[in-house]
Amino acid sequence: MSIFRCIDRRFETGEIFIKKDDSKDEEWLILIYIKDNSLSGDIVIEDKSNPEKNHSHEFKSTDIFTASDLMVDSLTQLISRDRSKTN
Repeated sequence: MSIFRCIDRRFETGEIFIKKDDSKDEEWLILIYIKDNSLSGDIVIEDKSNPEKNHSHEFKSTDIFTASDLMVDSLTQLISRDRSKTN
């Protein structure tokens, strides 16, 4: 299984995304950005780590730990699905 890579393009595009190292940037698993590029905007997390369920979540900046838990859970489930396919 390919490793995950975090690409930080906050200064270029206002986005951070997580992808598999051997995939193209456009094939990200999780995309993170600030809604409307506003300092007071919510944090948006788009999750494509499960091809059957693509989700978009919005969080207040005070909910950063909830957002972090969501991303860790999504990536852990992806690893589990990939691992069960190989076994």
